[in-house]
Amino acid sequence: MTDRALSPKMAIPTVVLYAAGYPIGAMTVAVMSPFLVIVLRFAASALLLWVIVAARRTPLPDFRSTGHAMAAGLLTQGVQFIALYWGLAHGVPSGIASLVIALNPVTTAALMALALGHRESKQGIIALVFATGAVVLACAPKIAADHRIGLGIATVVIAMLGLSMGGVYQGRYCRQLDPWLVTALGLTASIPMAALLAVFTPTNCTDWPRAVALLAFMVVLSSIGATTLYSACIKRSGPRAASILFALIPAVASLMAWVALGETLSALSVGGLALGAAACVMQAKAARQRGQNVPPVEVESVGETQPVA
Repeated sequence: MTDRALSPKMAIPTVVLYAAGYPIGAMTVAVMSPFLVIVLRFAASALLLWVIVAARRTPLPDFRSTGHAMAAGLLTQGVQFIALYWGLAHGVPSGIASLVIALNPVTTAALMALALGHRESKQGIIALVFATGAVVLACAPKIAADHRIGLGIATVVIAMLGLSMGGVYQGRYCRQLDPWLVTALGLTASIPMAALLAVFTPTNCTDWPRAVALLAFMVVLSSIGATTLYSACIKRSGPRAASILFALIPAVASLMAWVALGETLSALSVGGLALGAAACVMQAKAARQRGQNVPPVEVESVGETQPVA
């Protein structure tokens, strides 16, 4: 199967909706404890997605494919958003969080090299160095000002790794599945993890009307919109190509956070943002240079294997 380029009609709404999730998430955890936010978001999103799947009459996959979709969802949904929202609730600005998550293209390439034997070009290696520098520049001022934020940033890094690992896993095992179904299964699998954390940690809400309104936006824009579109991007073009969209998400998220939350970035943070974007652009160029020279890998499906570029 040859990967196809992402069209602007798919790429632009994915970037905008994914970016909107950062300021909305920051506003929500400001009035409601993060694990309570997550379990309510996952439950409402899963319910709506199953209604959509039923309305579209999408056939359910076999047991093995269902397991793969749920495993991918635990990483891209459960690990990513539980860790991300914990970090947002413990002082990590949404713009910095989006920058760390934006290293997804680089970590995705690294994971593909480790798991699938992908060989990186010189540009790909330089991109990894740039990405590391971007994180240091963006995060160092915040850690110096408040040492307690270091743990929050560490959880955002875990969120980013969950996204990357889930994308690689989905690209290898789930590309034959419907994106709506993949997202529904992933959210359903993530509910028990979120519920367990919500039960065993303090939960509170200081403004229920505001929290409910923000949760509604989050469900529609992030869970139904952004994550399903990103799943569709992986189905169409593979995890590596889809992850390149995160080169644009931090700038869009920072603009939204400036408008909605009044957040500002230090000069070093702005430098980190630019360096992170440069790393992602270099990674995209490296991927294009590989072209059809990338050896195919096998994608597991029912009764057959399919080569993926």
